[in-house]
Amino acid sequence: MKLKNSLLWIGGSPDSWKSTIAKYIVKKYNLSLYDYDMHEDKHHEELSAHSIGAKEIMSSSMEDNWVHISPKEMLNRANGSFRDRFPLVIRDLTEIQSERPILAEGFGLTPQLVGPLLDNPKQAIWLVSDQDFKMTSAKKRKKLSGLFEIKEIEHIALDNLNKRDMLIDAQIRAEANQLGLKVIEMNSSTPFEVIVGLVEEHFGAYLV
Repeated sequence: MKLKNSLLWIGGSPDSWKSTIAKYIVKKYNLSLYDYDMHEDKHHEELSAHSIGAKEIMSSSMEDNWVHISPKEMLNRANGSFRDRFPLVIRDLTEIQSERPILAEGFGLTPQLVGPLLDNPKQAIWLVSDQDFKMTSAKKRKKLSGLFEIKEIEHIALDNLNKRDMLIDAQIRAEANQLGLKVIEMNSSTPFEVIVGLVEEHFGAYLV
């Protein structure tokens, strides 16, 4: 399976404006969007037949996924899912018929997985954010809201989720630094327009 030379990637941790920026750029430059999150259930269902990790994700309760587990264990589970799903992501991308460049966006598109596929480091960028930015974004999005009957349990789940996402940030920084790939740091004082401009500048001629 051969990927398009004009394939672009936006990765990064949750609550770092990945999806918002990707959708803005796709609309502005008439690109095709591959949304990693939209394929999650389909991929896990397909993988569950032969992947213990995917089967565990599909069968686990909300408490098992977010409460009775450490942030480090959550990170390990996420990394297992990223690795298992990536061949399916590549398959999906090769099946997209488009005259325009394709922009793939999602937090499972890690530097370690994407890096070896790049013809040019300008084809990929990762967004990470500090804790305040994540917490503000999660509150606006009402993440995990209503999924637990007891508020104290919901708070534990949110705290675990936030700590896991900070570990994902650290992992992305380390992988990107090792591979010489671009990372943009987000914080609450960074205007949306500035971040979009940095992403557009990075992709450069691929957006023409």
